[in-house]
Amino acid sequence: MKMSEVEDKRELLKDPVHGIYIPVTLVIVGTLIMGYQWLPYVLALLIPFLTFRLYDAYRHKSTLHTEKWNELELLDKTIVSRNCAIYRFGLYRETETLSRPVGHHVACQVNDKIRYYTPISSKFDKGFFDIIVKSYVDGDVSKEFASMYKGQKVKFRGPVGRFNYATNMAKEIGIVAGGSGITPILQVLEEIATTPEDVTKVSLIYANETENDILLKEELDELAAAYPNFDVHYTLTSPPEGWAGDTGYVTKEMVEAYLPKASDDSRILVCGPQGLNKLMIDITEELGFQKAKMPSKGDDQVFIF
Repeated sequence: MKMSEVEDKRELLKDPVHGIYIPVTLVIVGTLIMGYQWLPYVLALLIPFLTFRLYDAYRHKSTLHTEKWNELELLDKTIVSRNCAIYRFGLYRETETLSRPVGHHVACQVNDKIRYYTPISSKFDKGFFDIIVKSYVDGDVSKEFASMYKGQKVKFRGPVGRFNYATNMAKEIGIVAGGSGITPILQVLEEIATTPEDVTKVSLIYANETENDILLKEELDELAAAYPNFDVHYTLTSPPEGWAGDTGYVTKEMVEAYLPKASDDSRILVCGPQGLNKLMIDITEELGFQKAKMPSKGDDQVFIF
């Protein structure tokens, strides 16, 4: 047996539930081997232990709550562009994963102001989650994030959101994202790419001002290379010399060229600045999709995040 396998089993005891039935089972089996007459005494001793462990399991069943605000510690901060950074916050337990429906967000409270961010970390990551925050000169909350330091605590609750997704709910999904609006889209892409039976074809138009503003481009390109049913197209309003992608704002022609045609088996997702969202409502209606609404309902054919 490899040492890593032994360490993995020891890690199970950090989970409150595993920390109940594993030691209790071992104690009872050991007692039965020694003699049945000792079992009542052992059970009497186990009651306080079980009470504490059950309470601990209940108390730590989930870090985030849909209504209650909980303070989480900033574990790390990584600069990814001139005005964007990834912030990693710790969950209460090292074994906990952030359970959230696809495309849903977490609410963040900073100085009594509330903003919503979509975790970009994998649903399989344990002990933490990542959000990406873009700083604006006049952004009250984003400026606070820019000055945050490791160890500082921030209030979160969630998950919150309206979007519904089920495996193979559409044959094709077309996506238009702008700037930091790529974050809920990453959740959708991850869900499809990590579900072997999901064969949905996905096409993404990602709009930004400059090449430097393209968030997580390396991850998107790697996903497009690894997942044959995913295509990504970039467009910039201020492209650099030699730019090979599209230029300018998202147009009806781009949507017609890259995204699926309107049908009962196709769906459009949009996430970006208000101007882009409103533009896409008009374009998709012109192309035969059901008229989008804001706020959108979870199963709308054209969903605006």
